[in-house]
Amino acid sequence: MTKAHMAMLAAESRKLEQAGLYRPETIHPAHIVDFTSQDYLGLTSDPRLSTAARAALETHGLGAGGSRAFTGTREVHRELEQAVARFLQVPDAIVLGSGYLANIGFYEALFDSRDCLFCDALVHPSTAEGIRLSSATAFPFHHGDVEDLEDKLQRSRSARFRAIATDGVFPFDGRVAELDGICGLAEKYDAMVVLDDSLGIGALGETGRGARELRGMIARVDVVTGTFGKALGAGGGFIAGRREVIEWLRQKATPYLFSIALAPPLAAAARAALDLLERGEAPLATLRGHIAAIKRELEARGFEVLGGEHPTLAVSVGGVVVLQKMVNSLYERGIHVHGLCYPVVPEGQARIRLEITARHSAQDIGRAINAFELAGRALGVI
Repeated sequence: MTKAHMAMLAAESRKLEQAGLYRPETIHPAHIVDFTSQDYLGLTSDPRLSTAARAALETHGLGAGGSRAFTGTREVHRELEQAVARFLQVPDAIVLGSGYLANIGFYEALFDSRDCLFCDALVHPSTAEGIRLSSATAFPFHHGDVEDLEDKLQRSRSARFRAIATDGVFPFDGRVAELDGICGLAEKYDAMVVLDDSLGIGALGETGRGARELRGMIARVDVVTGTFGKALGAGGGFIAGRREVIEWLRQKATPYLFSIALAPPLAAAARAALDLLERGEAPLATLRGHIAAIKRELEARGFEVLGGEHPTLAVSVGGVVVLQKMVNSLYERGIHVHGLCYPVVPEGQARIRLEITARHSAQDIGRAINAFELAGRALGVI
């Protein structure tokens, strides 16, 4: 590696620091209450998942030792795939090493230059990368704008196949996708609907089946991708949907063919998490109580709070300077949050993102509300 290259990297890193965009990796003191974790159901420390993982460790060992296509498949992988398909109420599912790999592998395997893929402008980077790798013509549509989506669908009649990709939940404000409009257009223009519900599975819907359940769209979405690493508290990812699609992915999805299979203990933990949801034992009621309480109390104090259906809430603060000061002030008061500013969100619409979990106690929620009120009044936000 040349000295010039090294010098350039060091200079660019310094620019990130000076712009306040450098992302340090920090282990926070025990007294800090974390409102950035996406462990929505608190299952990462659930003893039932730990017990399942420990049993798989003793039976299958720590790692799989090969890809699923060669020597890496264990019975625990097949059991997890069956559990995913059953829980999501689809014919079949395939398990991969992460949700990111699921999105990378899906589009490249199913689409090529003869096809057109339509994606919400704010889809997860893994979806955008998967679409790029597929070589299909990409048509990003304005965020949440089904009229713009239809305009682009009308201009793609020569495509062999078409698919519409969207996140189930958008991470900057907890907004749930307009699935009814998207599915209606897919049916009108003969397009596949692909939903990345990584943030929705385990957190949305009466039984935690995600954005499709919340919106009554279970039968109308063709393919669901997601992760076991957020609300489900484990690790790994999946693609679930029509049997023909899943069978083809087993033959052609490169992350499935050429990456080490999901570690058996993680697969067993993910299966245990799905079982908890199936039995109605996951703390969904606690989670939703926390979401409602913090939204209600912050709004009562004068804050504008975006979202409310999902554990992701966004508190509007205005400009980036105020945002930085408020994030720091909250941390000094023992509350860790994420600040979002331009270009992640529109200029002048900086916001603080709160991730609510069932692990938070009533005392944690109260501390956060009090800290927001003190910091917001001191900085003129409220």
